[in-house]
Amino acid sequence: MRKNTIVWIALITAALVALPAPAMTLDEVVAKYREARGGEAWDSVQSMKVSGTFTAFSKVAPFTAHRKRDNKFHIDHVLDGKRIVIGYDDELAWWDNEWRQDGAQPVTDIDLGVVLRRADFLPPLMNYDERGFTAELIGETEIDGIPAIGIKLVRPDESEETWYLSPKTYLEIGADSPGSDFGNAMPQRTFFDDFREVKGVMIPHYVESQWYTRDRVMDIEEIAFNVEIDDEMFKMPLPDGMAELQPMIGKWNVKAAQRQQPGAPWQESERTSEIESRIGNGLLHETYTTANGTNVFITLSYDRHREQYRMTEFNDQAMFLDVLQGTFGDDGRLVLSNMDTGTPMKIMGMTIHSRLALFDIGPGGFKLEHEVTIDGGQNWFVAGKADYTRADDTN
Repeated sequence: MRKNTIVWIALITAALVALPAPAMTLDEVVAKYREARGGEAWDSVQSMKVSGTFTAFSKVAPFTAHRKRDNKFHIDHVLDGKRIVIGYDDELAWWDNEWRQDGAQPVTDIDLGVVLRRADFLPPLMNYDERGFTAELIGETEIDGIPAIGIKLVRPDESEETWYLSPKTYLEIGADSPGSDFGNAMPQRTFFDDFREVKGVMIPHYVESQWYTRDRVMDIEEIAFNVEIDDEMFKMPLPDGMAELQPMIGKWNVKAAQRQQPGAPWQESERTSEIESRIGNGLLHETYTTANGTNVFITLSYDRHREQYRMTEFNDQAMFLDVLQGTFGDDGRLVLSNMDTGTPMKIMGMTIHSRLALFDIGPGGFKLEHEVTIDGGQNWFVAGKADYTRADDTN
């Protein structure tokens, strides 16, 4: 009897051992992933600087990336001999991409989603629910023949990714996500390897992205945490030539004076004006109404191809578009005229050209002087002037 009891106990024990372990839940998998990646150690990381090499088209070049909380992101690298700088300040994603155009421009369309994913400060699975992501446990799967635990991640923009975790380490092996090949939508697969501990957190030092026939590899050589980073780094740089004009943006109290001919008394007046930055800070726009009720619309921009500033003016009295162009002189005065633009005013048989000077441009104000000539530029006289004083506290 005792022998039979022992046999039954042995059979029951063997059966229990043979039972499969209960499947893990999404929360359990994510918790193990968070612990594997460093857990609470991430809480002390506020910024990081990452540098190494970037390989594309079989060409190796250095890269440097800066990251900061709130997904602020900046990377400077070279792709096949062309420099690409990408930034995100938690509001605007931009790039200065020599493959696309000269100068910094906002990132749009397919490429925007790619940049926003790259800007993630924390690994997405660590805090997905706090940022409005949803996740679904796929369970046992594989990536390139490697066993993995799959998790489907959906971002607030409804883009979907699949993350593959190692069933042994719970670190990511790879991820499938929407990608871009020079602006064309293309599924992208990314592999992560060579995880190393840096001040308590685990960081992959090898990241390889593949899509279509493309292959990009980032080998990380140095990582520094909690470095000082000026937030200006993450903001889109001003277009060429526009930094000098930035102090002109704002609301203004203006003391103006006009006269019809040399020696005539000045007709003084006061008005208010507003100058706004438009179109990615590439153009200033001013609107105001003169003392006699004329509505004036002015734009000021910089043509980097011709290295000329260009001003346009339209008012409801003359009802035509005047165009002036020019440059800053060594004395700091921006002088523009319509001598070469073909837009002089013609009144009573006279051809009247205009010349405008902007000077003493600073945070508190600037000055303007308007000259005209009726003899093709041989003689000029000052027909108007204005003194702009800031009426608000913007800079």
